[in-house]
Amino acid sequence: MSTTRTLKKPPRTFVIGTSGHIDHGKTTLVKALTGVDTDRWIEEKKRGITIDLGFAHYEDNEGNKLVFVDVPGHEKFIHNMLAGVAGMSAVLLVVAADEGVMPQTREHLNICNLLKLQTGIVVITRIDLVEDPDIVELCKEEVAELIKGTFLEGKQVVPVSSTSGEGLIELRAALSKLHKQIPTPEIEKPFRMNVDRSFTVKGFGTVVTGTVLCGSVSQDEVVQQFPRQNSIRIRGLQAHNMVVNRIFAGQRAALNLAGIEKKNIQRGDQLAEEKSLLTSYMLNASLTLLENVSEPLKNRTRIRLHLGSQEVFGRIVLLKDKTLSGGKTTLVQFRLESLVSARYGDHFIVRSFSPMITLGGGMVIDPSPSKSRRVMFELPERLKRLHEGDENIRSAEVIYLQSVKGVIETEFSVRTGLSPKRSGKILQLLQSQQQVLCVNPISKRYLHVEHIERISDFLCKVLALHHEKFKDREGMTRSELGGKISFIFTEKEFEILLKYMVKLCKFLQKGQYFALEGHQTIVSQEQEVGLALCLELITAGGFQPHRQTMLLEKLKMNEKDGVAILKSAVHSKRLVRVSKDLYYSPVQTTEILSLLRKFLQANKKITIIQFKELLNISRKHAIDLLEYFDSQHLTIREGNHRVPGSILSSN
Repeated sequence: MSTTRTLKKPPRTFVIGTSGHIDHGKTTLVKALTGVDTDRWIEEKKRGITIDLGFAHYEDNEGNKLVFVDVPGHEKFIHNMLAGVAGMSAVLLVVAADEGVMPQTREHLNICNLLKLQTGIVVITRIDLVEDPDIVELCKEEVAELIKGTFLEGKQVVPVSSTSGEGLIELRAALSKLHKQIPTPEIEKPFRMNVDRSFTVKGFGTVVTGTVLCGSVSQDEVVQQFPRQNSIRIRGLQAHNMVVNRIFAGQRAALNLAGIEKKNIQRGDQLAEEKSLLTSYMLNASLTLLENVSEPLKNRTRIRLHLGSQEVFGRIVLLKDKTLSGGKTTLVQFRLESLVSARYGDHFIVRSFSPMITLGGGMVIDPSPSKSRRVMFELPERLKRLHEGDENIRSAEVIYLQSVKGVIETEFSVRTGLSPKRSGKILQLLQSQQQVLCVNPISKRYLHVEHIERISDFLCKVLALHHEKFKDREGMTRSELGGKISFIFTEKEFEILLKYMVKLCKFLQKGQYFALEGHQTIVSQEQEVGLALCLELITAGGFQPHRQTMLLEKLKMNEKDGVAILKSAVHSKRLVRVSKDLYYSPVQTTEILSLLRKFLQANKKITIIQFKELLNISRKHAIDLLEYFDSQHLTIREGNHRVPGSILSSN
């Protein structure tokens, strides 16, 4: 570690990967450009081949920092090559002049094309080993045919000799022009980095390296480890061998981590801002099969999924087709054997389980699919709109696919691939267009209006059944209605939903009751007679009426009919239910409250004994009445006495 500096603005940095067949001179080329031998392991030196990822960099004449990720070319180490591709800005496709295009040349190009790399340079190496200049020209023609229809079509082709230095000046010049073709790093998005190396430095502890995909992070900030979702503090940072206070999108970086051992964070993990990724055993995606795949891909085929620097096993479920032929694209669901963390727009590679052959690749559409049966039934068409639609359509589909659970704003950003700032604006737009509704302003939870319609229809059916069963009641209270879906929504969320549904005239609100339009209470003559008798007997009891069992015995009513009459009277506000078996008339409760108010005005507080003596009632009646008044905020219990509640104080 040398000098320390603070980076106020991110330097223009490009991460450039090598690709190509084994022994075509990728490592030698990087050494010729940077002076660094990227083969780090003894076995690599001994065998003369690259086995794992290597790294080197240099600054061009304009001050741009070019970082090279040297990948292995042997087919046995494609999994290592795939770990290095994530985060590359561009690629050097290396083809040896004396051998031409080889199997891994094609496979590496296919991988880069599937991962949607946008630019690069073709480098024809080892021209010093070819005596006839026509051989180099033939190689150029072969390469031109190879890259036709790929992201490298029309890009510069530079012949070089890493040994003699011929062509290196032209290659450096071509590299310096690449920045005009490379998209600006996404600094406004949350920090994210794939871990491609993990090791221990004596005196410092665990260090991990990777390419910063988006965002930025500072020393001493806490990041989340995915998919394990552990929180880890960043003890120190380096960017390109320079100690820095902050790292930015597009840089190669080393992070010294606090409180975690090397064995607990490995290649395949990701470090990212908290809640900026979703973790799941499933992914919905668009998959394109390579044209050279001879056998059609069958449903539920076991595969290897390469996502970022992670490799996981799983199966492909074809959502629309029974098989997938080479060169075709379809919608799939990955059902994986290990957890993965992703966001909308992540690209991946699929390889066969055995033998390990690259089959194709694609893009994540839904990083954590809903298991709703309704959503699964509609899934192919919904995913198509999610994949092909514009920003607004995609955003509305994301919320729809989460069914009645809905989505909170932070999760919405992950599911759409939008920045947090853009996500907020899109959600406001969708709400103004009445496509979604915010049911929780604090957590910013949004539901699609189509699912609110489903909830409304369900509650209308609940009300219809209630009206049929209890013809004498005006409807259902908020708590009764909300209890049917309390496992989905909080009380405050349901309150917002209710207001929205009443506004849409799904049902009516009559005081504290909700009912379907046109509902009329029907009370039978027998119920009216029974209710009149109940009221008469309760009123006759003064401040100490009979409890439910004794009341029904006195009236010679069976329990079922008697309870139905009492419930109906409570719903119609002709009786007040003070406890589970004690009822008063509204006149009685008004008189009791009047006496209680006068006592509290004179004495400020009242005990159970004082209340019992005030009304000349039993202790049990006194306790039930006071607990009822507490529940209605008429009184507040403080130790062994009551004081006026908010409602009683204001009257």
